[in-house]
Amino acid sequence: MSWNPGFNAPYPVLQYASWGSRLKARIADSVFSIIASPVSTLILTIIAQNASHSIVRVIGWWGLVANIGGLFKMAYEVGKTGQTRGRRMAHIRVVDADTFQPIGFSRSLLRLMAQLIDGCSIIGAFRPLWNSKRQTYADLISRSIVVVAW
Repeated sequence: MSWNPGFNAPYPVLQYASWGSRLKARIADSVFSIIASPVSTLILTIIAQNASHSIVRVIGWWGLVANIGGLFKMAYEVGKTGQTRGRRMAHIRVVDADTFQPIGFSRSLLRLMAQLIDGCSIIGAFRPLWNSKRQTYADLISRSIVVVAW
């Protein structure tokens, strides 16, 4: 918070999150959600479909369900509060570009899926370095910005 000179009430100062703080949050979140979940989902799906033993097949399907549930949980957290554990650690928040409020579950899920575009293109991952609002393609698609949490 910053103080507004001439008034007694504090007001939040909008500051876009730096690329480094976004990277720190991404690394913290990626331990399970970004890297482990899609890779293990693919592996567990292959195991579940090709397994000859029913126990291995059940374990594969439960793993798949758990990973998808984790992605939905992450979308719910970002949609409701604008933060995940990694973003809280980095002191950043995802908000609507117009209202500066959390973006809601559906746009958060859209943003999460659109992050595949950023992951597939190296340009998308580094786009916040030169964009005036420090937005990735996922931010543009979901009409969100990432700001320093106040």
